[in-house]
Order: sequence, then C-alpha cells, then structure tokens
Amino acid sequence: MSESERIRSFVAIDVAPPVLKALQELRAELAGHKADVRWVRPEGLHATLKFLGYVDAPRLEKVHAALEAAVHTHAALRVRVQGLGVFPTLRRPRVLWVGLEGDGLAELAASVDAALAPLGFERERRGFTPHITLGRVNSLRGWPRIEEDFKAHLADDFGDSDVSAVTIYQSTLGRDGAVYSPLWTIPLGRHKERSIA
Repeated sequence: MSESERIRSFVAIDVAPPVLKALQELRAELAGHKADVRWVRPEGLHATLKFLGYVDAPRLEKVHAALEAAVHTHAALRVRVQGLGVFPTLRRPRVLWVGLEGDGLAELAASVDAALAPLGFERERRGFTPHITLGRVNSLRGWPRIEEDFKAHLADDFGDSDVSAVTIYQSTLGRDGAVYSPLWTIPLGRHKERSIA
C-alpha cells in the first residue's frame, strides 16, 4: 500500500467453515423471497469489532501495532452463533443479522476500542452487540414475504466456533457491494502475527 493511499478498513473476527456453511444456507433461503435486500457475500460473513473508515497507510500501520499489543493478552475464545436479529426493529428493518455469544467477546471488543482511541478513532458510544450481518434492507418492497420466514429462524443455532485471531480487513466498495481483503491476521494470546498483505 502506498503512503498516500486511504484504505477503507475495519477490525473483525471470523467463524469456522461449518458455521459459515450454515449461514450461507440460511442466507440463500431468505434471498429466495426476492425482497429488496442487499445480501452480504459469503466472504463478508464475519463479526465486525470496529469500523475504522478511510485510513491512510502510515496510520493503518499504527493500528496494526496497537492491536498487536492489545490482543495478545486475550485468550482464544469459543463463541456460539445463534439467533437472528434486526436493526433497528422488525417494523423498520435496516440490517438483518445473526448473533454471537461467548465469554470474553465483549472484553475483546472493548480492548480493540481502547487500543485505537489514542490514534484518534472515536470510542464506541453504543453498547456492543456482537453479530454477523446477513443483509441490508434497501426498502420494504417484498419484506412481508421474507418476514414470516425470518421469524421462523429467530432462535436457530448455527453452531460453535473457536476464535483465535482478529483480522484487519480492507473494504473496497463496488457496484455489486463491498469486497473484503484481509490485510493482517493477529492471533490472540501470543505475539507473532501472520501478515497477509
């Protein structure tokens, strides 16, 4: 990445392939209703810990260093991917998501938030709701068709997943939605990290 390049980026955790497969199957089922929803691509099914926005390359290197220092003190996590939800409400749906539960998850997100505050990233004001976005509702056109099926899956359990790292992703916007590329994967609980860039 060049010094002047500004990279749209975020920090996230990924879940295990069997969980992703289950989420993709649900996504395909819901997409079959032809509602006006922009569905997240399979490679975009991850849980965001913090959205960074457009960041220049030198500052992103500092983000990497700060996160490496912050997350090595956290042990690997085990999370359960379970239950569907909507932001803000089912009557006014904007984002359709799947929930995550697990000891240490909120603490990990808080550590990421605290580590990046000295670099000028605003602290999160809303409470942390760990989730994986399935789709974004563009309009209510066709929503009644999908709502009944969505409600039928509200308590679904998609399985457990080990979480052993956080990843800094680049998000490139395109006509068909965002494309996500991992820049660095930083393991929890130890100092070494794997560079993807």
